Amino acid sequence: MLFAGVTLTAAGQNIRPHYVSKAEADGVIYHTFPVTLFEHPEAGDLTLDITYKEHRGGRATLNFTCRMARAEEVDSVRFASGGVVLAGPVEKLYLEPGKRGWKHRYTFDLDASQLCGFFNETLLPDVTLYVGGEPWIYRAKRSAWRSYAPIGYRIFEMIRVNEAR
Repeated sequence: MLFAGVTLTAAGQNIRPHYVSKAEADGVIYHTFPVTLFEHPEAGDLTLDITYKEHRGGRATLNFTCRMARAEEVDSVRFASGGVVLAGPVEKLYLEPGKRGWKHRYTFDLDASQLCGFFNETLLPDVTLYVGGEPWIYRAKRSAWRSYAPIGYRIFEMIRVNEAR
């Protein structure tokens, strides 16, 4: 019943302004536009975008940008939404000084089959960044999450259906 509610909400969403796709010789590549869904009380916002290319064994790339007080590198990340956990080591793309601390940009590889389950609007997920073993927890912005989760769900449902053809 709960799953049906999520699906019905997602069905009414216009997803086209939230991603871009391009047909290439070896499959379609999909990229979600950056969206700010998480925040840390001291550090600020966390923005993410996801890239998926068909026929890569169901793997996707999640990139995220966050702010932290210091230029200490993040070594791993954990995105959790209910029972769905997207976690792994990260690769630093860059660190950049700014007015309010350091801007961090990282990337990591994940199992794309879990993305529909992650984007569940009835849950409030969190993101944990690990810096030298110490956790930095970013919580979902309630209204941003409830607005975007059905869109994220629908995008990755569409990708799954298209790849299965």
